[in-house]
Amino acid sequence: MTEILTIDCTATGFPPLRGSKPARELGVCTKIGLSTLPIEMPVELRFPMGGTVPLTMDAVQDFINLARRTSSSAVGRQDIIERFKEYFAAASGDQYARSSSLSWSESDLEYHAELAASDAPGFIAAFCDACEMLESVGVAVPGHQYVNNILEKHGVPFRVKNNQLAEAEDHLSPPVPSDDSAESTVSRALADAKALVGHSNAASAIDRAHTALHAYLIKLCEDASIHTDSDISLSKAFKLLRREHPALAPDGPRAEDITKILQSFASAIDAFSTIRNKASLAHANDLLEEPEATAALNSIYTVFRYLQDCIKRSGNA
Repeated sequence: MTEILTIDCTATGFPPLRGSKPARELGVCTKIGLSTLPIEMPVELRFPMGGTVPLTMDAVQDFINLARRTSSSAVGRQDIIERFKEYFAAASGDQYARSSSLSWSESDLEYHAELAASDAPGFIAAFCDACEMLESVGVAVPGHQYVNNILEKHGVPFRVKNNQLAEAEDHLSPPVPSDDSAESTVSRALADAKALVGHSNAASAIDRAHTALHAYLIKLCEDASIHTDSDISLSKAFKLLRREHPALAPDGPRAEDITKILQSFASAIDAFSTIRNKASLAHANDLLEEPEATAALNSIYTVFRYLQDCIKRSGNA
């Protein structure tokens, strides 16, 4: 049987935020189960050395949309939005004040969420803590899996597991597009692929990753005025880039050893194309098991990262 604790509440009908000082309305209280616990966050995430990791506005918008879909027959929609607002305000150190209407609440929610987004761990913890508090008073809220899906989709290197926020052990971010018009399609394909790993059969992401890599290599060839046949394969495009693109010439220290590594990349790309043709959802064959599919995807992310870093280095030279 759940132990019950009766505590004072804010004017919104919910318990006050930890560490915040919202206006109180005397005589109002609610019953909260002791199972409502804040997300645990390691000291290194709460007090990071150096700069913090921000959330992209696309990720923030996904969290806002999730908050707006949170509902209850017993708690008013504005009160639900206010709860998220109050937690985001506390995370950013901003002052919280209740909005005068639902429309203003939703507008102010975006404002406070964007402020809190400068520190991804703090934002995530605030969102999850708001959900925990709302759930304790009967509101249907999204579980941590929904949070992790958004983090995975947008390449955010944190996950919530067993009520703890931690850095993702196997995280490898896809390269950030330096030119939205040139690389946005590739970036979205990578994000879609990564979003499937861990909460869906990872093999279903292989076709998307293959398409992303192929399109990216062809675009690099076009940018460097390297002629390609209209039907050039993925592996041939990579070999052509290695041979003719100046940014990929290994002429620094240990060039011979680096060349061997690049040759292994070429072999990995050949194998990846075979996997895509015979063991992904693109064709009616036996699908890979998740560990092997994940390994294949991560090898392709490594190739993406290498190519992007080479092009960036060349542009800064």
